[in-house]
Amino acid sequence: MESNQLQSGTPAPYGRACINCSRAKSKCILLATGNGCERCQRLKKDCRPSPTVRKRNARSSASRTAQLEAKLDNIVSLLQTNGGPTGIPADWDVALPTTGQNASSQSQTCASSCSLPSGGIPTPPATVSAPNSCSVEDLCSTLPIPPETAEQTLSYFRTENMKYLPFVHIPSHMTSQQLRQEKPFLWLCIMAVLMPGSIQRESVFTKITGTIHQKLLVDSSPSMDMLLGIMTFISWTTYARRPFLNFYAHVVMGLVCDLGINKPVPTEYSTMQAFKSAVGVKQHIPTTRTMEERRAALGCFLITSRIDALRWNPHLEESLSILMNAKECPEDERLVSLVKIHLVMDRVYHLQRDGDSHSPATFYTKAFQSQLKAVKSTIPAHLQEDRSILLYLTNAELTIHDVALQAPSTPNSPELHRLESLYTSLQAAKSWLDLWLSVPVENYTAVSFTIFFQFSRALVSLYRLSILEDPAWDKTLVRNTANILEYLDRMANMMKNCADHISVPHQPEWNIFEKGQVMVRCIKEGWEPKLMEVWYPSLPSTEVENDFNQPNPALSDILPITGFDDAWMMEIFGSM
Repeated sequence: MESNQLQSGTPAPYGRACINCSRAKSKCILLATGNGCERCQRLKKDCRPSPTVRKRNARSSASRTAQLEAKLDNIVSLLQTNGGPTGIPADWDVALPTTGQNASSQSQTCASSCSLPSGGIPTPPATVSAPNSCSVEDLCSTLPIPPETAEQTLSYFRTENMKYLPFVHIPSHMTSQQLRQEKPFLWLCIMAVLMPGSIQRESVFTKITGTIHQKLLVDSSPSMDMLLGIMTFISWTTYARRPFLNFYAHVVMGLVCDLGINKPVPTEYSTMQAFKSAVGVKQHIPTTRTMEERRAALGCFLITSRIDALRWNPHLEESLSILMNAKECPEDERLVSLVKIHLVMDRVYHLQRDGDSHSPATFYTKAFQSQLKAVKSTIPAHLQEDRSILLYLTNAELTIHDVALQAPSTPNSPELHRLESLYTSLQAAKSWLDLWLSVPVENYTAVSFTIFFQFSRALVSLYRLSILEDPAWDKTLVRNTANILEYLDRMANMMKNCADHISVPHQPEWNIFEKGQVMVRCIKEGWEPKLMEVWYPSLPSTEVENDFNQPNPALSDILPITGFDDAWMMEIFGSM
C-alpha cells in the first residue's frame, strides 16, 4: 500500500480504501506504520486492500454505433416476426438476414405496396430499403444516344442555341465524351432538350427534375455543373406537362447565390474571413472568379429578367467589363450585348413597377431611347444584323414605348410625342413578328424561353395598337401595316410545323408547340370579334365581348389557364 509514503491520519487515496471501510462506506484513515487503517485496528479486523481500482469507462463512438445498429436489427426482426406497424417508409430498402421463411419477402423492391389487415393498420413489406439514389453518370447511361449523334447534337447546341442565350462556352475542340466526363449533368440536359421526338421524353424529363431535387433539396450539393445544366434545361425545354419556369428560375437564382458567383471572392480582410480565422476554420487562398462563373451569373440575369431578375451589383458590372475586354470566345460579345440591352429594359421594368407621377412619360421615353441608342453603338459590326440581337433590340423598343400605350389619350390636344411612340411601337411589333417568323422550323428548338416572353409582348402590343381608342390614331393604318389576324394565322401554321418537327408520339400534351398552336387559335377566336367591330364599324355587331376572364373550353382542355407560368400569363393577358 506504499505505506512508507503515507503519514498517520492520512486518508486513503480515491479508490484505495480497504475492503472493510469500503463496504461500510466509512472513511479509511491509513496508519503511519503501514499495517492497515485506524478503523480496522480499532475493530480488530483484518485490513485488506480493495482488489480492484475504480476506473471510468470511456465509451467509443464505434461501440455506441454498434449498439444502435444492434437495436435497429432487433426492432426490424420483431416487426418481421409480429407483422406490426412501422414508421419506416416503404421506399427504403435495408438488407436483412435471409432465412427460409423471409427469403421471398426480401426479394420485394422498394415499390412494393403495403397490405392492409382487418384492423386497418398498414403492414409494411418485409424489405426496408435505403434511399434509392441514382448518380448523374448512371442517368446519362440510360440515354440511348450513339456517339456520332451526341457529337452532332453538341455541335448544334454550340452553333444555334448559343445564338440566343450564350451563358456557357464549350470549346470547339471539346468532344461530347469529354464534356460528359467533365460536366455530366450539363451534357445530359443538352442531349435531353435537343433529343429527337420520342416516347422517352417524359421519362427523361422526370429523371432530370428528380435529379435536381435530389442534388439540391436533399443532398444540398450545389455545383457549376448543376447550375449550367438547370439553366440549359429551363431555357430550351420544349416539352412539359405542367409549367415549371417560375419555380426553376428561382432555383437558379438561389443556386447562383449559394455558389457565391454573383459577388466577388471574399478577401482575407472581410468580416466572414476574419471570423473563420478566429474560430480556427481552415482558410483557402482567395482566387478570382473564373470566366465560366462570370458568364453563368450574367446568363442568370438574362433568364430571370422577366420574372424577378437577379439583383444587378458592382460584381456583375465588373464581370460584364471583363468579358467585354477579354473576348475569350466569340459568344462573349453576344452575351455582353444582350446583357446591356436587358439592363436598359430592367430600368424600364422598375419604372413601371414603382411608378412616378411627378415626371411626364415622354421624359423617361427619351431617356431610355438615348440609353438604348448608346448600347446599339457598342454592338460589334458583325452582330448588328444578327437575328437574336435584333429580336432583343426590337423587344427593348417595344418595352420603352409601352409607356405611350398606357398613357390616357387627350382628344382636344393630342401629344405629338405620344403619337410618335405609338408609331414606333407599331413598327417594332411588326419587325419583331417578321423576325420571329423568319426562323427556320428546324431551328425553333434552339430559341430560348427568353424569346418566347418577347413573342407575347409583341403580340399583345400589336393587338392593343389595333383597337386603341384615340381620335388622333389611325387604326386603318395599323391594319394595313400589320394585320394581327394574318399574323396569328401564320403563327398557328408555324406552331403546327414545329410541333410536327418535334412530335412526341401519343403525348401531345408534352409538346410546347402543340400547346402554342392551340393557344394562338384560341387567342384569334377571342380577339377577332373586337377587331372586326373596330375595323368595320358599319357591319352588324356580333355582341361578343373580348373578355379573357371567360374560360375558353378548347384552350382549357390542352392548356389550362391555371397551368401557365405567372410571368407568361401576365405578358399575354395581364395588360389587356
